[in-house]
Amino acid sequence: MKKLFFVSVLLTIAFAAQAQLKIAPKMEKGTVKTYVNTVTTSIPMQGDVTVTSETNYSVVDATADGYLIDAETINVKVDADADNITGKLLAATEELQKGTVIHLSTDKDGKPVRVLNADELKKIIEQNANALIDKLMADIPQLAESAPKDVLKNQMLSSFTEETILRGLEESPLALNGKSIITGAQEEYVTKDGLKMKRMYFVNGQNIIANSTLNMDKDEMKALIIKQIEERAPEQAEMVKENIDQILSSGMLKIDMKQKDTYDLQADGWIKSMTTEATTETMGQKIEVKGTLTMK
Repeated sequence: MKKLFFVSVLLTIAFAAQAQLKIAPKMEKGTVKTYVNTVTTSIPMQGDVTVTSETNYSVVDATADGYLIDAETINVKVDADADNITGKLLAATEELQKGTVIHLSTDKDGKPVRVLNADELKKIIEQNANALIDKLMADIPQLAESAPKDVLKNQMLSSFTEETILRGLEESPLALNGKSIITGAQEEYVTKDGLKMKRMYFVNGQNIIANSTLNMDKDEMKALIIKQIEERAPEQAEMVKENIDQILSSGMLKIDMKQKDTYDLQADGWIKSMTTEATTETMGQKIEVKGTLTMK
């Protein structure tokens, strides 16, 4: 009996060792990887919005601590119905990224740790946002009535801080860099929208699956909502603070989110392809997102 137990322990250890995978892509100066990312968002009563973007990831140099990588969005295309207001707003935000170059500093494993040109990007995005919002309000008169220009501008700019850019890279080819992943391992992370999530990994050779669920209590959700209102619509912040408990208890802002990411790695450690399926439920509405990221 003891021998059987000992053999079982050895088999368990061997299986765990085989399932563990360290992600550290091969990087050298001059390496360029191009990816096409297609994301379709299904919005209740408004139909689908599909955004297709193409991005170059270039290894510019090696440093004492890691690497310098440029992420340049070279093309963005948005497919949405002409009368889809949400689609037009999403398209406008995506268009802001076209032609921008994000200068990243990474560690030895290629994990992004800094956005070196965050201040410069903010100025460029702010200039582009003014012209873009003016056009949106001319095309959609009801938008000007429901959302002041400053509110829309703050919403757009909130996606381009150093913090949100680094969080957004969780959906990029650099997402797994620096991780030592084993089947059954769990970790917490925060999305670019500020949602706190928990995910569990499953490893099968060069294939990795990550299942994520929302991991926020009432107080954390309350703090997130207030923070977002303060950043995007400060004139409404006091009203929201005074009524936040009533709003949450009514279920009006109840949020639930689930996501499944599937990664296929190349022999050199770079992501060959990635698929994403996510479902978000809020205020009784379900929003579904399906994405495919492929190396060109």
